[in-house]
Amino acid sequence: MTTKDKSQFSVGDIVYDHLNKDVGVLIRKYLLFEGIRALLDDPKEEIQDIMVWDIFWTGPNTWLFDSGVQTYTEDGLKILLETGALELYKNT
Repeated sequence: MTTKDKSQFSVGDIVYDHLNKDVGVLIRKYLLFEGIRALLDDPKEEIQDIMVWDIFWTGPNTWLFDSGVQTYTEDGLKILLETGALELYKNT
C-alpha cells in the first residue's frame, strides 16, 4: 500500500500500534472547530479547521483511558503511518 493510499482513511479502518501493541478502529471523522463560526463576532472570519478522527482502542495498554476512545488529527495519523508507528488495514 502506498503512502497516498494510506492517507485515505475511512470509518471502520483498523490501525495497529506497533509501539503499544494495541488495535484501534476508526469510528468517527469530523472537523475540530465545526460550528464555531456561529460563536464568532465576525462569522466571515477565516478559521483553519482541522480534520480529526476518533479511534476506539483495544489491547494491553488501553487501561490508561476511561473510554478507550482517543482523538487524532488526520495529519497526525498520516505521520504515524509514514514513520511506521501505526499500520493501516483498510475496511474493504
